[in-house]
Amino acid sequence: MSFGLSAAGQSGKSGYNDAARQRLLIRITAQYLHTISQGQIDMDSAIRIPCSVYGLSPLLAYNEGYSDGSLSGGSKLLSLGKVSEAKALLAKLNNSARIRLLIELGSHFVFLPGTKKEDLHQATKYIDEAVKLSKSESVQWKIESLTLRAYLLDQSGFKEESEKQFSEIVRLCEHAGNEPALARALLRAGEILRYGDPGRLPRFEKALSIFQRKHMKEHEIETLSLINIENFVGKRYDQAEKLLIRIISLQSAIHFRQQQYPYDALSWLAYRKGALRNALSYSNKSLASVTSKADSVFISLFYTRRAGVYDRLFKYKEALSWYDKGLENKTPATKLYWYRSVIGKVATLNNISRAKEALELLTEAENQYPPTTYFEQMHFALLLGITYENLKKFDLAEKNYNIFLIMAEKFPVEYVHDEFPAAFFQISSFYRVIGKTGRARELLEQGKDFVSTFDILGKGNYFYNLYKLDSTDGRYLDAIKNLNLSYQFTDSVFSNEQRKSAGELLVKYEAEKKDKDIKLLNSQNQLQRIRTAQADRTKNITLAGLVLLLIIIGLLLNRYSIKQRNNQKLETKQKELEANQKELDQKNFYLQTLNSEQEKLLKEKEWLIREVHHRVKNNLQMVTSLLNSQSAYLEDDSAVVAVKDSLRRMQAMSLIHQKLYLDENTSQIAMPEYIEELVGYLHESFDTDNRITFEQNIEPTYLDVAQAIPLGLIINESIVNAIKYAFLNEQHGRVCVYLHRDEHDFLLLRISDNGIGLPQGLDLLENNSLGLDLMQGLTKQLKGSFKIESNQGVHITVRFPGLRK
Repeated sequence: MSFGLSAAGQSGKSGYNDAARQRLLIRITAQYLHTISQGQIDMDSAIRIPCSVYGLSPLLAYNEGYSDGSLSGGSKLLSLGKVSEAKALLAKLNNSARIRLLIELGSHFVFLPGTKKEDLHQATKYIDEAVKLSKSESVQWKIESLTLRAYLLDQSGFKEESEKQFSEIVRLCEHAGNEPALARALLRAGEILRYGDPGRLPRFEKALSIFQRKHMKEHEIETLSLINIENFVGKRYDQAEKLLIRIISLQSAIHFRQQQYPYDALSWLAYRKGALRNALSYSNKSLASVTSKADSVFISLFYTRRAGVYDRLFKYKEALSWYDKGLENKTPATKLYWYRSVIGKVATLNNISRAKEALELLTEAENQYPPTTYFEQMHFALLLGITYENLKKFDLAEKNYNIFLIMAEKFPVEYVHDEFPAAFFQISSFYRVIGKTGRARELLEQGKDFVSTFDILGKGNYFYNLYKLDSTDGRYLDAIKNLNLSYQFTDSVFSNEQRKSAGELLVKYEAEKKDKDIKLLNSQNQLQRIRTAQADRTKNITLAGLVLLLIIIGLLLNRYSIKQRNNQKLETKQKELEANQKELDQKNFYLQTLNSEQEKLLKEKEWLIREVHHRVKNNLQMVTSLLNSQSAYLEDDSAVVAVKDSLRRMQAMSLIHQKLYLDENTSQIAMPEYIEELVGYLHESFDTDNRITFEQNIEPTYLDVAQAIPLGLIINESIVNAIKYAFLNEQHGRVCVYLHRDEHDFLLLRISDNGIGLPQGLDLLENNSLGLDLMQGLTKQLKGSFKIESNQGVHITVRFPGLRK
């Protein structure tokens, strides 16, 4: 019998042969599943999931006080479900062996999922006998039997009695001087309290100090994980991030491989604050930590997280692909892991105007795997509301939104994450659209209450919806103010990156400056040494000459005057050389200073150009938003159409400035990506029910902004005309966009449709069309040629001189 020691482990699929890491694996996996399920499963059920996956006994999670991890005769029978045989074995045992089996039988019934009366009644019988027998045995048996009774009281609904029992256990441990048992008692006493209870954190912190002092790293990791759950519940996300990094470091120190859970939490935190590169990096590390077949049982959770990051990056195709990976091999038994992929995929399909597919997915899920938990039913109603709203079925949308709102009122606040602000803002937007602005403001303020200081996207979303409401109510000054606030939060990530880039440039500049100063100082020192050496040589020569002159003065009197003149010439030349050298040094120093200033000005110029594009983009978006709001009040259909056409033209220009702002290249546009985004925007701005397909064949080409803007406007006009006029009576069709280099370094743009073509007898020279005039004028701006043909559709060709990358 071993008390407080964890040496031997059980065989299984965990990859660990010691009980300490096996227990840690069970505990942190259960904590993660219980937390991420947002209360859908209780902790007893959560404990049994990793035990089943890794082939470990459920008793291993609770028996540290009296087991080294190996299976006893009774625990083997209970792990196999042979409860009757375990009861029969009890009659053959005495003393401590009997107490152990009594505790194991009591644990089996107490920690069964749920709180059935018959299970608790069975547990009471064995626990009472264990408590009675423990009085004549070691104090450790008393601690273990009373701990089990405290759990029994808690699950029976006697919360106060359970806390009192744990207080008695803590006193017993302190009196016995058993610090590991004391720390475990504090840990379990905190665990039975609900999330956010003020009594949890002090117990965890006291237990943590003992585990750290005793160098019990597995318990330190488990305790830090419990503390971090409180940080998440209390929305102390900065502290949570630091603690997760510390947990990963401790896990590495004990060679604990399953680090996917803290990495997934870090990815979620980075996602919330808009650090999407970090979110993607942590998602990569989370997936890389899934190294065994047993680990992969939960992989749908991590696929869903990754899909959410791609959705936020507007990479919808990749997001849908990862959601589909999360939905592979779905079964009723694994519903907890893959159901969030259904929620995420439906949301993404609605975001990209594919509401019909979203409804089909919801219908399929409801038929095959109907929502059963409170969480699933609540979110299913929300998703139906969003989908029906996008399908313009407002009565059904409002009905399902109301179901969500009613259920949200009763949802435990400790399990609320970032889906609540987004949900309330979505429903607020719905009521604004149907004209109930008072109800919309009420829901908007309710959603704001759930937004944490850490949630940058949530704040931006709040102010954007407030701007929309103010525009609808005619409060235009407030609308502009709230729109600016929305942009501040939306652009804050980029602003932070700009400040970081500026800091890096400044550091680099200072380092280069120091290097140049050091080189200059070395050059000056070297010059000083040369001058000193020259002076020494001159001195020696002069002395030698004087000595020689004294010896041969009588013989060389006639040569003395010649020598003097020669010396004067040499000194004059030396001075000239020194003066030239000094002037050369000054010029070099001036040139180095000038080069540094030019580099600094060049970097400032690039910075200013990027900022100009940023401001132009924001101003265009603001004007677009105000025009869009104003169009709602126009009664003349032709005026509305004109405004909508202007909005599309401004969007074509805005996309260019946005790309120049975000890209490293501030002067040229990558045309394949730009044209793809522009075509996608135009496709989504018309309700064509996917009748029109778009084909693109764009050669990798970079254009200057002076060429990209008129070319983008020509493409905009051509595609808008094709969508409006080429396909009548719900006709299906195709629009092709072709951009390739022609001979002699020219670019050839061709936009074709297979629609009805131009009206017969139409004189293009006489026809007074703004769109046609605009395209011809823009072609002249490109210094190119414009041609329009009607042959089984309309074919527009623009040929103009291009620029190579």
